[in-house]
Amino acid sequence: MAYDPRKGSQRDGVKAVTVGIVDNDRFARRELRRLIESDRRHLVVWDRSDAMAGVELCVHADTRPDILLLDMSLGKTDGVNVCRRIRRTVADMRILGITAFPPRLYARDLASAGAQGLIGKDDDAQLWAALRVLAANGTYCPDDPDAGFLPPTKAFLRMAAAESGTPEPRASDASGNARTTPVASSGAVLTPHETDVLSRYAETGSYRHVARELGIGESTARNIMAQIRRKLGTVTTMETVVAWRERRRNGAYDHV
Repeated sequence: MAYDPRKGSQRDGVKAVTVGIVDNDRFARRELRRLIESDRRHLVVWDRSDAMAGVELCVHADTRPDILLLDMSLGKTDGVNVCRRIRRTVADMRILGITAFPPRLYARDLASAGAQGLIGKDDDAQLWAALRVLAANGTYCPDDPDAGFLPPTKAFLRMAAAESGTPEPRASDASGNARTTPVASSGAVLTPHETDVLSRYAETGSYRHVARELGIGESTARNIMAQIRRKLGTVTTMETVVAWRERRRNGAYDHV
């Protein structure tokens, strides 16, 4: 099934949670699709056997599902590495690991790679529970509840902090409770060119892609990103992408 975002994500007039599947077992993919689509509240928008093809579909906003089902055993690579590759650039998609092996073998590593849960392949009830919990921005791993899974944005920020060597961003809200969402300058306004650079980087995490799309040098793209970070008051590029997406949802970055 090809996913055309212009047609929306509805089944029989009901808004559906979109799901992508990466599993190198075609019989497993077929069964997962059949099971998931037996509930009209869910729509499998694509399935792939090739891990890198799945990564490409996840990093581009127009083919990104709400939830990715990711097998842990993928031939030349594994689900933990694929998850980490996706989470480095994608902050809003939920990732659910699936495995035919005991989930405890992968749970801690998968949590640190930015996933939101892990279940066994042989338990349909766990699959439905996990889809429901992840759609509500929760985490799910009944075999190892203390594995350290976080919601997608927090997992993204934790990885950004770990890879940049800086403490995980923390700020206090009005009630004094700690939060991990980066706080950007409320008066920051991006130029159209800065918005172009940031939006293209947010799609792929590649300065080469930005440079090619905009006809500029990679060093120029990096310099513009540094200007954006200073404007938004963020430390890492990953934090910048998250802050921009959150403020954009509120219409704060409509440039002049």
